[in-house]
Amino acid sequence: MHRRLLWLVAVAALVAAIGIAGSASAGSSKAHHVLKPEVGGTLIFGSEQEPPCMNPELNDCNNTWQAYYTQLVLRSAFVVNPHFVYTNDLITKARLQLNPERVTYYINKKAKWNDGKAVTGNDFVFTMKTILNKAWDAKPTGGGIISRVGYDQIRGSKVSGHGKIVTFTFKPNYADWKDLFGFILPQHALQGTDLTKVFINDFNNPKTGKPISDGPFYFVKWNHGSDFSLARNTKWWGPHRPYLNKIVARFLTDSNTEIQQVRGGEVDAIYPQPQLPLSALRQAPGLVVQSHLGPIWEHIDINLTKGNPLLKNLWVRQALMMAINRPQLLSTLFSKLNPSLKPLDNLIYLNNNPAYVAHFKKYDYNATKAANLLKAHGCTKGGDGIYSCGGTRMSFQFESTAGNQLRELAFEVMQQQLKSNGIEITNNFKPSNIFFGQDLPNGNYELGMYAWSAPSADPSTGTAIYFCPNDGGGQNYTGFCNNKVDALFKRGNTTLTPRLRTSYFNQADAILSNVLPTIPLYQKPTFLVYHTYVKGMTDNVLSAGPMWNAQNWWLNK
Repeated sequence: MHRRLLWLVAVAALVAAIGIAGSASAGSSKAHHVLKPEVGGTLIFGSEQEPPCMNPELNDCNNTWQAYYTQLVLRSAFVVNPHFVYTNDLITKARLQLNPERVTYYINKKAKWNDGKAVTGNDFVFTMKTILNKAWDAKPTGGGIISRVGYDQIRGSKVSGHGKIVTFTFKPNYADWKDLFGFILPQHALQGTDLTKVFINDFNNPKTGKPISDGPFYFVKWNHGSDFSLARNTKWWGPHRPYLNKIVARFLTDSNTEIQQVRGGEVDAIYPQPQLPLSALRQAPGLVVQSHLGPIWEHIDINLTKGNPLLKNLWVRQALMMAINRPQLLSTLFSKLNPSLKPLDNLIYLNNNPAYVAHFKKYDYNATKAANLLKAHGCTKGGDGIYSCGGTRMSFQFESTAGNQLRELAFEVMQQQLKSNGIEITNNFKPSNIFFGQDLPNGNYELGMYAWSAPSADPSTGTAIYFCPNDGGGQNYTGFCNNKVDALFKRGNTTLTPRLRTSYFNQADAILSNVLPTIPLYQKPTFLVYHTYVKGMTDNVLSAGPMWNAQNWWLNK
């Protein structure tokens, strides 16, 4: 899933590699020469998830792989590079003024849509107004804005400089202003349309039916269940035209198939979640493996509003987490990939962030405490060894992404751990487009295991996950709501002093640990695997992923 959750001071630690290995094909005559990029060719990228839809502002479409590819079509004010530096994208510069806070964007004079229309400040203002429009929250066709955090603090806007300058004035200070305007929408194409019906199966101008893009590629065709393709935008205004003619996203939702196809050359690159068989690819001839400790963290969301009513009880959630042996789980999953991984005990800051405080460590594996807690609330074991509490069985449906072998293995490990402690979880894995596109946003799950990923160097955009649903929590799938947490997040979002901001966010995390809407599991390493003939490809540990510089990719075959 798409989420922003990192802070700028984590740069040095976060980009430290956990191991980068590569091997080139033997006898390559060009291996020791500086090569000039070649134009042309099609690169096939094995994508382990098929996005539910493509609109980057809608909850129904909120998916990591959607975000990876959308950035090739819809550009942003800034791009955060692999070193956590905000680099100008659609803009040439931004100016910050205070009392009151004002941010002025100077839009690149060359920036234009592929239909020839200029990208202007009106597109920025239209994007803001679209995100703030409550009409998209209750449509029978779907909808729901992912997050309004930050945009809801803007009190005014002004376009000048023949449309190439736009200034936004904020109500209070908003510290994370650089993470706003992540995807700019084309006003001339979308104004007057129903946002819940556009950019679903394509990125076409609904008024003309033709592709619309201000990025290096435009969307061509989606063969649902198989692949979609993007073609070179020969009118792109960037530093250079993209080298590739086409990028094909081939959906490989089975981990083994994904690894087999990159090894056999059926796909040119993959960016899988950590899987045990990946360790063998490090020695495979003709493949390069890049791996870093990334900002993607695995967790279990607990539905507090629907499903088994026992989950509404804090003592049940506490017993559930204490019955999971997370160090044992990590040993089983990562001993061959990264044996140094440790459990995650904070929902705001990652393990290697200097601001990290292990608030959730109090729920480390403790079978005795879990049992005593359940017994203290009148729970008794049945003949099958599973507790019942007040006549309701401690049995929960456990949902995640079908075909992901590491998650399936994680489920099996936790299923055995929990069973030995009198708690049952049943496999309810679904295809990723169903899990992310339907069950999570609609609350149709009990326990849901997945990962949040972050394109940002700031924690504040992650607040959309734990804000109350009616107070900006566009990504709040648990139904959690705590006014004190909301207040602390708002202080953190408006405070410009780093130390004070950290204090507010950690106070909020401490409350989250006391209420326990989510069980944090671990921080994931990234794995980018590609053939040696693929040039220009580099990992970006933020959720922009490897596609962050796809305009630089080329093939040396």
